[in-house]
Amino acid sequence: MNRPRLSPLQLDRRDFLKGCCAATLAGSAARGYAAFDATDSTTQDTLVVVFLRGAMDALSLLSPGANHPDRANYEANRDSTRVPYSGTGAGLALGSTNWQLHPRAAALKSLYTQGHLALVVGAGQAAPNPVVRSHFEAQANLETGVGGGTGSGIGWLTRHLVSANLPASVPVPAVSMGSITATSLLGSTDAITMNSGQDFRLDLGNWPWNAADTSGVAGLKGVVDILPSLWQSSTLPLAPAGLTALDALSLFRSIDFNTYSAGDTGGYQPAGGASYGSGGFGLQLQNIAQLVKRNVGLRIATVDLGGWDTHNGQGNPADSYDYFGNQVQVLNDGLNAFYTDLATDAAGNFMKNVTVVTVSEFGRRVQENASGGTDHGYGTVMLALGASVNGNQIYGTFPGLASDQLFEGADVAVTTDYRRVLAEALVARLGNANIGYVFPGYAGYSPLGIFQSSTLADTVFKSGFE
Repeated sequence: MNRPRLSPLQLDRRDFLKGCCAATLAGSAARGYAAFDATDSTTQDTLVVVFLRGAMDALSLLSPGANHPDRANYEANRDSTRVPYSGTGAGLALGSTNWQLHPRAAALKSLYTQGHLALVVGAGQAAPNPVVRSHFEAQANLETGVGGGTGSGIGWLTRHLVSANLPASVPVPAVSMGSITATSLLGSTDAITMNSGQDFRLDLGNWPWNAADTSGVAGLKGVVDILPSLWQSSTLPLAPAGLTALDALSLFRSIDFNTYSAGDTGGYQPAGGASYGSGGFGLQLQNIAQLVKRNVGLRIATVDLGGWDTHNGQGNPADSYDYFGNQVQVLNDGLNAFYTDLATDAAGNFMKNVTVVTVSEFGRRVQENASGGTDHGYGTVMLALGASVNGNQIYGTFPGLASDQLFEGADVAVTTDYRRVLAEALVARLGNANIGYVFPGYAGYSPLGIFQSSTLADTVFKSGFE
C-alpha cells in the first residue's frame, strides 16, 4: 500500500494526535513525562480487549469450590443463583485451586488447563478513588483509565497508540468492533470503527463509489479510484486522514469477511475446525482473526459482549432456565473459536503474538436479591488469554466473603487495580513503557507475572522503568 510522503510542512497524523493529547492531558497526566520513552515499539503483538458490558457476576463465572474456605459464605448468600459443586449443573473444578468455573465454560477450562488462560480475582477500579455503581460512569471511568471521574474524553488505548512509537506505515493499527467507537479509543485517528468487516465498504447505493468493481463497464472509474489522485496533491489538513481512510477501504475491499459456505466459496474458513457461530460476538472475533492473519499491522482491537446486567432472573446451571449460563456460553464459544483459529493456522501459531484481556465495569453484590438476580457490586474477575500468557493460574488476592471482609459490608472488595493487569499487557506484550501517560495518576506499578515478556519488554525493565 503506497501512501505519498508528507512534506515537512504537512503534519503526520500521529504527531498531530500526540500534540493534541499532550495538551489535553497536561493537567492530569503523570508529571515528569516531558517526552515518551525513546524505545521504539518493535513488537508485532495484538491486544484484544473484550468488554463484558453490564457488570458480569464474577461469583457465578468463578465460584468457590467444595473445599474453598468461603464456600459456606457463598452458599449463605446465594440460593437461586448458586453454582453447585456436585450433581446437576456442577461447576468445573480448576485443579487444586478450590475454585470452579461455570459449567458452560468447558472450553475455557480446557484453555486454562493447557496453560493459555489465567484469571485475576478481586479485580476492579481500586480505592481510594470514588466507587461508582452507575454503568455509564463506571464504564467511562474504566475506559479513560484515569482511576476516577471520566477524564478528558481521551481513551487509555488512544494514549497507548500515541505513546507506543508505532511505525507510521502501519495500515490498520486499531479497530473498534461495534456501531460506535469504544470510549477506550476515543480521540484516536488510528482506529477504524465497524460492526463487521463486510460492512466497512462503500459499495451500495447509486453513487458509483466502486464502479470498477460493480458496474461491469470496462475503464469506468469510481470515486474510490479518483479521490486518491485529488487528495495526494491537496494541502488541506484533512488530506492525510482522508488518504488513510482510503487506504483502509482499499485494503478491506480485497478481503471477503463472510464465512465460507456453498454460496460463498471465497469466504473465510477458520483453522482447526473452529466455529464462530452466527452471533455478533463470534463474527466480530472472526473479523479480528482475519485482520491478524492478513498482517495489516493490527495492534489493538476492542469488542463488546453485553447483557451481563442480571438484576432479575439470573438463573443457575442446576435449572433448565440459566440466563447467565447462556451468556457464559457465548463468551466461552467465541474465545475458544478465536484461540483455536489463530493457534492452529497453517501459517503458524498466531496466538503467540495475540493477547485477549476481558474487563467489566464492576461486579455484582454477594447477596442475591429477591428477584432471583444480583445487583451492582464492586470487585470482579478478569481473564487473560493467549499462548504467551502464564496460564493455569489464578492471580491476585481474593479478599474473602465473610461479612467483615466485604467492601461496604456488601461487595467483593478490590485487591488488584484493573490497570495493573492492563499495564502489564502493554509493557510485556506491546513494549510500551509509558504507563504513567497511558494511565494518568496510576503509580506503583509492578507486574503480576501474567504475561511472558517480549525481548523489548525485558529491555525496558532492565533500563530501570520497573
